[in-house]
Amino acid sequence: MIITVAICTLNRAESLRRTLESLASMQLWDDLSWEIVIVNNNCTDHTDEVISAFVDRLPLRREFEPQRGLSRARNRAVETAKGDYIIWTDDDVVVDPGWLAAYGKAFRRWPEAAVFGGRIIPKYTTPVPKWIAESEAILWDTVFAGRDFGDEFLPLSEMRLPYGPNFALRATEQRMFRYNTDLGHAANQRRRGEETDVVMRILRSGASGYWVPQAQVEHCSDATQQTRDYVARYFATCGETMAFNERPAAPLLFGVSRWLWRRLAEEWVGYQIHRLVSPAPVWVKHFAAYWYISGQIRYWRHHKEMASTAV
Repeated sequence: MIITVAICTLNRAESLRRTLESLASMQLWDDLSWEIVIVNNNCTDHTDEVISAFVDRLPLRREFEPQRGLSRARNRAVETAKGDYIIWTDDDVVVDPGWLAAYGKAFRRWPEAAVFGGRIIPKYTTPVPKWIAESEAILWDTVFAGRDFGDEFLPLSEMRLPYGPNFALRATEQRMFRYNTDLGHAANQRRRGEETDVVMRILRSGASGYWVPQAQVEHCSDATQQTRDYVARYFATCGETMAFNERPAAPLLFGVSRWLWRRLAEEWVGYQIHRLVSPAPVWVKHFAAYWYISGQIRYWRHHKEMASTAV
């Protein structure tokens, strides 16, 4: 069995260095056959220098995807991966010393399974803004990609999905189900969910999957990601993704469902009022909902303009 660890990166050289340091510190078994594929998604920083610094410490190779877009970079990794399984992680992650070993044991225990996922623990940059800490119940498993289904092995399902910084797919299914380039971040495209889309399609095909609690990573955020601007952008991209996957309900106003305009106004008023009189979890909930709806509206407004241009 060969295992491929795949990382797609874009202008996060020093964050990638931290990730590679953690991979170099893992506990490995003697007969492990593995590789690391790092896809440079047309970086303009010193990413290649960082990769070169680890070629003598890790079984890695660099691939290049000139067209920016996370789904395109992921598909490039799939095309070049040599492994029987592909473990996906990100360039802002620190893996646990037993991370790779835990996945390897799971692959051997459930050879019939095609999907695996592990625990993701958000790691904040200090000092953590007070409103972030107080609103962790809202932001932990959304903005900061936390994932924890407990300490027991569990079957995965559409209601229990792994997240992008820490999941694994059997290569046979991964090559059948590629990443949708209409999802994921790209130039002039602000969407998410390319990895959950693939996982759901694999599970819907009849494949099985398992939660692997010992396969743990820390997902590191920096100070720029612990701001209201970043949280707003996050929920707006989630809203745009939802709109992309659904049709607007009639009647429409300026190409957008009328009820969305009403909800947008309600959430904005709720945010403005509760920001002054309520604890952070209350106003953050309205803030997140406002930007989520804004993302939906942005998509449908742009979709209407594109349709008009085409005519």
